[in-house]
Amino acid sequence: MTFTPPDDNDPNQLRENEPSMHIRTFRAANLQEALEQIRQQMGSEAAVLHTRQVRDGWMGWLGRTYVEVTAGLRDDDSVVSIAPASRCVDTRVAPDVEPRFVLKDVASLTDPALPLQLQAYQMELLAAGVDSDTVDRWLNTTVSFASSMGEAVSGPMSAGTPWLEHLQRTVLRELRIGSPILTHPGERRVVALVGPTGVGKTTTVAKLAAGFRIEARRRVGLLTIDTFRIAAVQQLKAYAEIMDLPMQVVERPDDMQPALDLLGDVDLVLIDTAGRSPKSDARIDQLVELLRSAQPDETHLVLNATSSAAATRLALKGFAPVRPTAAILTKLDEAPNTVGVLSALASSEQFSGIPLSYITNGQQVPDDIAPAEAEMLMSRLLTTKVSVSPLNAA
Repeated sequence: MTFTPPDDNDPNQLRENEPSMHIRTFRAANLQEALEQIRQQMGSEAAVLHTRQVRDGWMGWLGRTYVEVTAGLRDDDSVVSIAPASRCVDTRVAPDVEPRFVLKDVASLTDPALPLQLQAYQMELLAAGVDSDTVDRWLNTTVSFASSMGEAVSGPMSAGTPWLEHLQRTVLRELRIGSPILTHPGERRVVALVGPTGVGKTTTVAKLAAGFRIEARRRVGLLTIDTFRIAAVQQLKAYAEIMDLPMQVVERPDDMQPALDLLGDVDLVLIDTAGRSPKSDARIDQLVELLRSAQPDETHLVLNATSSAAATRLALKGFAPVRPTAAILTKLDEAPNTVGVLSALASSEQFSGIPLSYITNGQQVPDDIAPAEAEMLMSRLLTTKVSVSPLNAA
């Protein structure tokens, strides 16, 4: 017997002790039937990796339309006992395939009346935690818009409709893109950053300070009320020393005005605050009291772009007493998509939305920050890619 070493360049070659994923491609008359096959043969933990629409016949002409769904399942004992179906392909590959969404109970909520592409997007929206009312509103608006453009919204011809572009346009209509911070020489503007723990407020303050100090040539002062973490004060002090900026530390509301006066004649005061849990009413009340003494012109709620829709809604509700005037999305480079956080920020009948002022996409100061841009946010809306292609009959 000859031993053949594993080929590191072969994505299908499994190395010893490396976890694997079983990949199967199912074909069915419609998406619901394909998902049911996946559920029965691979279980509800299977992850949908790819969805497309195919036609048999010569070059796709005069043939029937099928749905082809590729699903994966991490290697475990239950997979070994599953026999391949007669109409599916079974392979075994290394686990470098990114799942689009896990099947579980989401697939049962899809609307079979929707075009295939929208059904796939509907599943990912629901799997991302977008509430069903928002999903229904977005999809109905998307279909209405496509219809108003004279595009096919049902039948095989609907496969040629740019559904993702229409969905992006629908979401964008419910988002508010605000303006960045505006400063004028000789007019002091006070801006506070608030938000949950770990969203990157201090680093964002440093990025804004560097941008206004170096690029806009403004006089900037820093003030922190984050005295709960010694490291946070030291971190901001380090930034202040590097950029030669005045800085003050405030612990009580009575100290706020004297500290602002000590910053001198600056054009912009940036206030860093301690991370608060949205569920801690007492801590939020303390923050409200401190900010009331500062009387900021703007209060930006800093949110992590990787947060779920539910976590973002919780932050919006918890920090409502602070009355944020804008929101900053951080860690966009770490977010697989933006739909969860954007769905929570979108306007609805119950919520007028909150304007987005900035996005950050890395840790570099001051480079990795920019004014919020609709095109960037929409390009990262979803991860599901739905393709349509002909399939020649065997």
